[in-house]
Amino acid sequence: MTKSKGNLSFIVWLNSQLEELVVRLFPAKTFFVFITSAFTIAISFLLAFYLRFEFQFPVNEIISLERALPLVIVLKLVVFYLFKIYSGMWRYVSIHDLMQIFLANIVSTVLLFIIIMTWRQEYFIGFSRSIFILDFLICFFAISGKRVLSRVIREAAAKGRKDETIKTLILGSSGSCNSVIQAFSSGWGNRHIIGIIDKDLNPGVSIRGIPVLGDPDKTGSFARKLKISEILLLPPYSNPSTIREIMNQLDEEGASCTLRMVPVYADIAAGKINVSHLKNVEIEDLLGRKPVKLDRTDVAEFVKGKKIMITGAGGSIGSELCRQLAAYNPERLVLFDLSEFNLYDVSRKLRNMHPSLKIISIIGDVRSSDDVAGAIASNGIDVVYHAAAYKHVPLMEENPQMALGTNIIGSSVLFGECEKNNVKRIVMISTDKAICPTSIMGATKRIAERICLERPKKSTEFIVVRFGNVLDSSGSVIPLFKQQIKEGGPVTVTSKDVVRYFMSIPEAVDLVLQAGTIGNDRDIMVLEMGEQIKIYDMARKLIELSGLVPGRDIEIKITGLRPGEKEYEELLTDGEKVQRTPFDRIYVARKQEIKQVPVDLEKIRELARKNDIKGIKDLLRSYIPENKFDEAA
Repeated sequence: MTKSKGNLSFIVWLNSQLEELVVRLFPAKTFFVFITSAFTIAISFLLAFYLRFEFQFPVNEIISLERALPLVIVLKLVVFYLFKIYSGMWRYVSIHDLMQIFLANIVSTVLLFIIIMTWRQEYFIGFSRSIFILDFLICFFAISGKRVLSRVIREAAAKGRKDETIKTLILGSSGSCNSVIQAFSSGWGNRHIIGIIDKDLNPGVSIRGIPVLGDPDKTGSFARKLKISEILLLPPYSNPSTIREIMNQLDEEGASCTLRMVPVYADIAAGKINVSHLKNVEIEDLLGRKPVKLDRTDVAEFVKGKKIMITGAGGSIGSELCRQLAAYNPERLVLFDLSEFNLYDVSRKLRNMHPSLKIISIIGDVRSSDDVAGAIASNGIDVVYHAAAYKHVPLMEENPQMALGTNIIGSSVLFGECEKNNVKRIVMISTDKAICPTSIMGATKRIAERICLERPKKSTEFIVVRFGNVLDSSGSVIPLFKQQIKEGGPVTVTSKDVVRYFMSIPEAVDLVLQAGTIGNDRDIMVLEMGEQIKIYDMARKLIELSGLVPGRDIEIKITGLRPGEKEYEELLTDGEKVQRTPFDRIYVARKQEIKQVPVDLEKIRELARKNDIKGIKDLLRSYIPENKFDEAA
């Protein structure tokens, strides 16, 4: 009798200690889950007892029930905690959660069996073994059933709110569709998936209850008939050619849909999808450019440990140069820009990303020899990436003195100070508008190229990297079109026939770094830009990507070519031929030696001071025989 009392005292003490532990471990946010779990465990155990004895049992069993119930509750609560049963959100219950509940019940039942059977003769007299099985089954179905029911109710409520849901159509293979639908069915957003489209699946079958509608060739028709507001593109239908085909179908059917995609296939395959992985299809996704294949070992070796300066560091190209260069571990990065806000913005972001990198921010003007010399000399610069320039064609037609001052005089000042301070290499960023220029901006960049490459050879190496437009740069039409669409239109296009080369900013800078590393002194490195794209077609695609219909929702207005603009761009002059390099999309322009009029910088300064537009154009004509000023608008 004394031994039994001792066992009882131990159990009472253990119970109180475990209760204290549970209170400490469970935060307030899981208190409700904890209480309902304790209640469910108790009800399950009582019901197992009553079922075993058909709701009638002798006094000994009642005594055993009273003694076992606290032990069952405490033990299961602790085991459930260790299996993280309380951390899962009921509305997102999954197969993984149900397996955890199953295993937690197995473990707790085994432990209960060991404890009760050990003390069966002394404390749990006549305890039936079948109760363990009944309790396991009832408790598992009760704990998991609450969560499943919560999810079912929530999903039913979401489907009932038809006016609040986004009607979504999915294009994808069976595997990718299955993963995404599973993520959506867990209560992800307010989307209502209407159907699946895949050429390899027969209409009439379904995946997780979502019907397969038919072939991708009928996507536009389905979107119009079913009033779809969103199309989710999954592999293998997320490639540029398919996206363009889908957009053409939507255009023909007059359907307006937002196109979205999950860009990381590995996330789909692994089932690790959340709302942050969804992205709108952007104009970059339609270019169809193959990913650039570069061995960046040369760039890493060239940049590592060097003191590097970027002029125009706050601009579109300059800021991306800063970001990519910082990743190659230079000794220090000097950011040089005239714009206070742009310089602050890029330096703040870089310091957050690379806290150990020495970053120097200098507000300065490339036209000022004092500013440039101070920045170079005080930091012992090894390499300069020259991105500072005025690039907006129509504005430079109105302000030619500024184009001459920055693009020509500023570049000349920079080149001279680099030579005086023994900078090892300068990489100048040029443009396709410098070839057969029709604009002041293009002509000034062409003269800057000449000043760069025609300097007497000294210790400083000069390299020019020439390429076309980049998407979303400060001077690109893309941000303008997006803003015009946001404001309800019209979207203004100068001509239906205007075409331009395009590449993304990160790709352009990646190639610039590679070209600037492998180029030899006085080389013109030309980046392969792919096919030229019609600006008018790009405007239509941007409207469609916004879920609108061109001409119906947003007007496209033809305004005519602006001063200095031309309908197409070239990357080479008539006297230049390209030579392939071992690196993807990088070429060297080989020039024919021809005698040219020397650039008179003092004359340029004088004309800039007077703002003599006629004199400026006449002088630029003499320096660039193949200019096309007379052909410009």
